[in-house]
Amino acid sequence: MIKKKNIKLDIVNLLDEIQNGKYSNIQLNYYFSKKNYTKKEKMFITNVVNIVIKNLIYIDYLIGKSVRNVKKRKIKQLLRISVAQLFFMESDNAGVIFEAGEIAKILNPHQAGFVNATLQTILKNKEKFDEEIPKDNRESIVLSYPQWFVNKMKIDYPDDYLEMLKSYKKRSYLSVRFDKNKITREKFEELLKNIKTDVLFSVGEVYYLLNANIFDTEIYKNGDVVIQDASSYLAVRNLGVKDGETVLDACSAPGGKSLAILQLFNPKKLISTDIHEHKVKLLNELKGKYDYSNFEVKLNDATQIENLDIMFDKILLDMPCSGLGVLRKKPEKIYDLTTNDIKNLKKLQKKIFESAYKSLKNGGEMVYSTCTFSKNENTNNIQYFLEKYEDLEIMEVELPENIDNIRDEFGGIYISYKNEYLDGFYIAKLRKK
Repeated sequence: MIKKKNIKLDIVNLLDEIQNGKYSNIQLNYYFSKKNYTKKEKMFITNVVNIVIKNLIYIDYLIGKSVRNVKKRKIKQLLRISVAQLFFMESDNAGVIFEAGEIAKILNPHQAGFVNATLQTILKNKEKFDEEIPKDNRESIVLSYPQWFVNKMKIDYPDDYLEMLKSYKKRSYLSVRFDKNKITREKFEELLKNIKTDVLFSVGEVYYLLNANIFDTEIYKNGDVVIQDASSYLAVRNLGVKDGETVLDACSAPGGKSLAILQLFNPKKLISTDIHEHKVKLLNELKGKYDYSNFEVKLNDATQIENLDIMFDKILLDMPCSGLGVLRKKPEKIYDLTTNDIKNLKKLQKKIFESAYKSLKNGGEMVYSTCTFSKNENTNNIQYFLEKYEDLEIMEVELPENIDNIRDEFGGIYISYKNEYLDGFYIAKLRKK
């Protein structure tokens, strides 16, 4: 019982840290590296944290219907955890409420009765509370998305918006890419069998796995296998770098796509840049680990690529974006995002593109990509670029047949929400005539 209490207290602290700006996946990995949890405990913690975050608006609605105000921050996290267990997990209701009372005694002894009474009220009145959800806000509350975002989705995707909203509440899966220069596909698949890891889906060298046993292997520890989603891998693959070309990865930290460029192709030089010093440090650590002689890291603002004083054959613009396509992995992002954020990101994306255009050789090619399905940041931008620069032409984005996608009217592609495993992504390829 003591260990169970400690785990619940850890989840309370985790949620508190996430609410204060930390990314859920990063904090979970941090806790797992510091504490001696069993695999079963890790699964439980991950499941509870994800369920709370993905259903936060609805959970808070139920709490708000039961009590006017929860003044203590960690008591509110405890209530959220308990409501998640009561209605989204297979749990013994009486046991959940009892445990919550016991943990409340540790957090604040005066709040134990309050926690117990609040949970009893929610349990007793949930159906009534559900019926009282305002019709105009039902989708927002039940699916736990801000109302402005639901409205935007209805405009961008009037036929599919509801299925899209539901799909990004589903769980995410670990995906890794093996270095085909160091290990064959056959040997990699044999290794996965030996470590009792089922393959759920694969795209090229990227495999989606049922468990994280790969982390204990030598090929992961030495860097021959890295974490990467197939969507970002496909953006790199479409860059199509030829031997001897000079390449820019303009917004490259933490460096996964830069590493993929070096392992998939043989550029004369790859320059990877970032505006933040701490991120450039990460890129330099990557450079030190893999020791590619044709890999160069620079501190640079992507809106001022011309400062590098180099003309490039290929440029990868994996843009700063709203990140809506990775909500399965980072569900907390949606609660801090605003319409103004998307407007500001669109302006930044235009500045970065215009700077890259100036540094692209005639005949050179760019891949524009984002991990979002917002049309403002994707299709609308591509339309703007093609209208502004008459010497730009759209090129075909190539995808494997097993990837469900939607092509826009300009030739850019959205990696669809119908893909159970891949991140939502947009990729467009352009050539400077």
